[in-house]
Amino acid sequence: MTHAVVIRPARSDDAEMLRRIAIEAKSFWGYELELVREWAQELEPSPRPGRAVFVAEAEGEVAAWAAVNEPADGVAWLDDLWVRPEWIRRARIGSLLFEHALDWARGRDARALELEAEPNAVDFYAKLGCVRVREQVSEWGRTLPVMALRLSRR
Repeated sequence: MTHAVVIRPARSDDAEMLRRIAIEAKSFWGYELELVREWAQELEPSPRPGRAVFVAEAEGEVAAWAAVNEPADGVAWLDDLWVRPEWIRRARIGSLLFEHALDWARGRDARALELEAEPNAVDFYAKLGCVRVREQVSEWGRTLPVMALRLSRR
């Protein structure tokens, strides 16, 4: 079955729903729920100057969201990409959001897009063409790969 996916800019009134989606998505991978809830309080799922937030809707519901920062020294940063567990591996939701973030970054003359990859998302990003460029310590004290994709103009 094919699902029509609509990607739109997030609105300020989406913030709490987007935070809940991030909690659902991170909890899906086995992280302790209370720790995830604490982490989510620090999330900024609203657009602001220098940062865009996009929402993917399918079947009349918000299924996922992504946030990307304006390029600094030619590199845009994908802050967030969260997919509701029931939409993981369905309708290409995550891939479509990622591609939308890439197009947004290209439109701001980014030469590359970088992101800190959760361990469970490394293969997803690799399939989209990202490669490991370095490692960094996360806010939870874990060493995570930073992945990047060089961008060409379309």
